[in-house]
Amino acid sequence: MAGEDNQGENPCPLRAGRSLHQAFVRFVNRSRRRVDIIWLNYEGFGMKYKTLLSCQFVDVNTFVGHPWIFRDADSGDRMVVQLKEVFEPTSWSSEGGGPPQRKVVYITIPVFSLRERCMQIVRGHVNQDSLDQLDLPVTLIRDLKMSARPQHPTNQRQQVT
Repeated sequence: MAGEDNQGENPCPLRAGRSLHQAFVRFVNRSRRRVDIIWLNYEGFGMKYKTLLSCQFVDVNTFVGHPWIFRDADSGDRMVVQLKEVFEPTSWSSEGGGPPQRKVVYITIPVFSLRERCMQIVRGHVNQDSLDQLDLPVTLIRDLKMSARPQHPTNQRQQVT
């Protein structure tokens, strides 16, 4: 796969399985955000495949049993396809004897809870080092610190959550 391994110290329970069944997918970014397309490898670590700008798409030849996840490239917030956080490809159909048809998959923003959305806004406006100075409950400050995303480390693993 094209991309860098940058998504996990502790592997996610989801992982790619061995498969000989090909799947042909077109991921389309239907959000106004930049979106990281991430393949979960055989150990459960995320491998960034590509970043899509708004309205861009990428054609991917993958396999059944290879899960894909999607994150906002700037905030790390989760994105969804078909209202799910994980996309698991299905095999292509050879009906009609024609060439394989790509399955078009639209990436969108999920419905965030009010708490999640508020934390996104605060994270976007407050420096990580200034969180302790906010007049907020300790539990919220702790959650803000835990949800903060590192600044795009190169070739380092980050946990996929």
